[in-house]
Parts: sequence; structure tokens; C-alpha cells
Amino acid sequence: MAEEDKVEPTLEAGANPAPAAAPASATDEAPPPPKSKKKLFIIIGALVVLIGGGAGGYMYMQKAEADKKAAEAEANKPENILKKQLTERKQNAPPIYIPLDEMIVNLPGRGGEHYLQTKIVLRTADPSTEGKVKQFMPVIRDKIITVLSSRQMQELATVEGKTMMAREVALVINSIIAPQLTAIYILQQQPNTADLQNLERIGAIPKETSTGKKITNEAARAAAEFWNVTEMDLPVQAVLFSSFVMQ
Repeated sequence: MAEEDKVEPTLEAGANPAPAAAPASATDEAPPPPKSKKKLFIIIGALVVLIGGGAGGYMYMQKAEADKKAAEAEANKPENILKKQLTERKQNAPPIYIPLDEMIVNLPGRGGEHYLQTKIVLRTADPSTEGKVKQFMPVIRDKIITVLSSRQMQELATVEGKTMMAREVALVINSIIAPQLTAIYILQQQPNTADLQNLERIGAIPKETSTGKKITNEAARAAAEFWNVTEMDLPVQAVLFSSFVMQ
């Protein structure tokens, strides 16, 4: 067929032409959220977590410190100190012996001047007792001399007199290094008025507790009824004489 014979197809009357596809526009897609706002939200959230964690840590430390102080105050109460001492009994522990330097004192008595020359050994079951004795040694020696020189020579010539003096020396030392426990032990023995006056005179019965507060007879007797304190519970359990010469 010749080119001039080709006829272009035509639309029938009344037919609508097909709409042409509209070109894509950049404004048809939703824009992504700004990155700066997203970062801001992340930073704010991190700050909130840090601030909250820091405040919580501070409060925890404050509570821990308060609990520690409360526990220390409770442990330092006289009754709790006594409980601790009694729960740490060492009745079955092997004895420890602490020798003291030789002492020479004048003795009152008939027939002129007399003196006592002796060496004392302390028996304990607590290794910490030796350190406490050394710490208070000047006071302990002074009190021991007071006890030794308060006895008549005739008294110390008997077994009973020597035993009583050894007991008083032990009480003197214990009253210095463990005043509360010693006061309760003495009051448990139910001493008479004369014995109490003698123990106060030589300094065997403490007049003050380790906290600096005076111990009343009522408080000590109440404690004596609650706790059973024996010689084995005291720091110095016995006083022994390695030499004992009177002239």
C-alpha cells in the first residue's frame, strides 16, 4: 500500500480522550521528620535517666551512711557491749599467762616495818587482754600497790588472806579494762556493805562506765539478774604469784 493511502485512526464522535499521566511531583511524598528534633528527644531522655540515677544513687548512699551510724550507735550501747563480751566467752580456750614486773611494797603490821616482795602473773583466755593491760599499766600498777599495801602482814600469812588479796588484784585490773562487766560481776556476788566500801576504797568496783556515765546500783543489779557473769567471763580470770616474800 502506498504511503498516501495510510489513514490515521480517528476518534468517534463523543468519545473522551484518555487522560495523560500527570508528571510526578516532589511534593506528593511526606517529608521525613527533622533529625535535629529526634536527637533532642534522645538527649533529653538520656539526661532524665542520668539525673534520676544520680539522685537515686545519692539517696542510697545517704541511707547507707545513716544505717551505718545507727548500727554503730546500737553496738556502742552498754548493754550490747556486755552481750558481745558474754557471747565471746573463751572458757574452753587454752590459758594465756601475762607476767608483771616485780613489786615491793611496805606492809602495815605489829613489830616494826615490814615489806612484801612479789611477782604477779595474770591468767586470761583472751589474747587482747595483754594489750589492754599494757595500755593501762601505770594505772594498774598504782592500783595493785594500793591493794598490796592495804593488807596486814598477819593476814597475808594465811592462805585465805593471800587468796582474798589475789581476788582483789584481779578485780582492780578488770575494773580498769572492763568496768561494766566487772561491776555486774561484783554485784552478782552480793557483797555486804563493808565489802563494797572496801572495794570502792581500793578502786576494785568501778564508779563509771566506759562511756563516762555513772553506773547506778539499780541498773547494775538489773543487769546482774539478766546476765550470769562468772570469773571466766572477765578479762583477767585469776591472779597467780610466782614469788611471794614477806619480811
